[in-house]
Amino acid sequence: MASQPPVNTTSDAPFGLQPNVAAGLAYLLFMIVGGLIMLFGGGTNRFVKFAAAQAITLWVCMFVLNFVLTALHLGVLVFFIVWPLETILWLVLVITAFMGKEVRVPGVADLTQKIFGAQLA
Repeated sequence: MASQPPVNTTSDAPFGLQPNVAAGLAYLLFMIVGGLIMLFGGGTNRFVKFAAAQAITLWVCMFVLNFVLTALHLGVLVFFIVWPLETILWLVLVITAFMGKEVRVPGVADLTQKIFGAQLA
């Protein structure tokens, strides 16, 4: 995961929140819900919009991975290996976002740029 320097905190974020708080909430609020709220909440801060879009993309990727592994009857693998790794990744993203640092998850960040390119511009 590539960590970026702290973001500029003077830009516009949704609902009048500080950008680091808005980005942290994008990950913290069940990722898909927080991501949608912060992405379409009216702010123009690129850090917040990217965090929100990445939260949505990551949630969908994790949902699909868990669904496929469970469908292949590998639920034990999901429970003991995948879920703890997903939880650690989620915690890292929440903490770094609240610290004001942008983290681009390899693969997911590129997919996020492709899917949400218009909203992130």
